[in-house]
This record gives sequence, structure tokens and C-alpha cells, in this order.
Amino acid sequence: MKTLKIKSLLFGLALIGLNYLQSSCSRYYYQPNAVNAPMMKEKGDLKIGISGTTSSEDLNGTNTSSSIINLQTAYSPIKYLGVMVNYSNYNYNFNEEDPSKGNVDAHAGLFEGGVGGYYPIIARENGFGLIADTYVGYGGGKLSSDVNMNFNRTFIQPGINLTFPYFDVGLATRISGIKYSNFDANGMTPEYISEHKLDNITDKRHYFFEPAFTLRAGYKFVKAELQVVGSTPMSEVDWESKGTVVTFGIHFSLMDAIKFAKEK
Repeated sequence: MKTLKIKSLLFGLALIGLNYLQSSCSRYYYQPNAVNAPMMKEKGDLKIGISGTTSSEDLNGTNTSSSIINLQTAYSPIKYLGVMVNYSNYNYNFNEEDPSKGNVDAHAGLFEGGVGGYYPIIARENGFGLIADTYVGYGGGKLSSDVNMNFNRTFIQPGINLTFPYFDVGLATRISGIKYSNFDANGMTPEYISEHKLDNITDKRHYFFEPAFTLRAGYKFVKAELQVVGSTPMSEVDWESKGTVVTFGIHFSLMDAIKFAKEK
């Protein structure tokens, strides 16, 4: 019965993920990366995750494709303290580039670190847990696209999580602040820059409210993951940003793997 439930959950996650893979892609000057939701319970917890998504679209007769990959780790060196490191990579490609229209390939990478605290409100031996946590972090990267920019980003991320032996559910409410610098028009005309509302993009830090829902299903130490991250500007943003990102991946817990091995 338990095996059937696990298979049903995994099948459901796969259907949702595959449905999103077929959705359209577009060019954005900001989109949220996956939220690192480690759901740690004790000292020595080490979590590793990899997730991503791909999509394709016919844009005015030109084939385009995009891909996202997220690599995440988190570790608890002492009880109640957690540290995390994240890397995200985004690619947007045209089958046939046309620089005069801004139809050029795009690439962005973000590397960030965070520190915070977690508190297991409930932590039972059978695997059930209720965990509250909050992390803050900072990172940076570069966007190479129709225009080129460097950026740095701050974030604060409170969350509440439920863990079970066969599935986990988490809700986080991240607030991200992104600041662009070293703007390079990359050969685009002033009219193009104005049309895309990029004239003042480097003037201030832009804040986004980013709630994230995480669902994992599997067995104890290795689980498939589906995550939905929303992103809403907290003040007026004229340039294009992406409102929702859905990723599908795998999450591994070293502490749970060690406990599982000791039970054998």
C-alpha cells in the first residue's frame, strides 16, 4: 500500500512537471531561482538538491528554447544553525539570432550563500516533523543578453515545513532585492533601450515578494521534488520580469541516509 502511494505521488509530480515543460518561454531581465528549502532537523544534517526545467516556443517563426538548472546544498554545523550555498544557471537560445531585433541568446548565472536558523517544533522518531526556519543571504552574478549587466541580490526567507517518511511539504515567503550595475547596451539603440524600459534599471534595488511551495515524494533520504515559486514586484517595475517558475528535481538527505543504513 505504501509503495502504491509513493508511486502515485511520483506520477503526479511528473505529470505536473511535464505539463510545465511544454509551456512557453520568453526573455526576462529577472526571474526567481528555486528556493532552497532544506527542512533540517538536527546537527549534522546535510541536504543536496538539483532541479531545473526546460521549455520551447515558436516566436514569430523563430524557434527558441530555455533551460534552468539549480544546484543547492545546506548543512547544520550545530543544532539550530543552518548554512546554505546555491547556484542557478539560466539559458535562453534562438535557433536563428537577429541582433537588430534584440533576438540574441541570453545567459545568466547566480551564486549565493545564506545563513539562518531552524527550529523543529515537532520531531518524532517515525519521521514526522514540523519545522520553522528563516534564512538570510547574499549573492551575485551576471546577465548576458540583448543587454549585459552585473547584479547582486539579497534575500530573507522565512518558512514552515511538514516532513514525513514518504513526502514533505514546505511553504516559504522569500523577499529578494536585486541591484543591477555595469549596464552595457551591447550595441542596442537608445530607442530599443527605452522601448524595453531599461533606461533606469540600475538606479535602485528592486524588491520582489516570492512565495514558494515545495512538494517532495519518495522514501526517507531521496525524494523527487516539485517546486512552484511566484515573484511579484513590491514596487513598480517597468521592465520584464517573470511571475512564476516551476522546477522539478531530486533532493537527497545524508543524515536520513545514514539513519537508514544503521537500521539495516
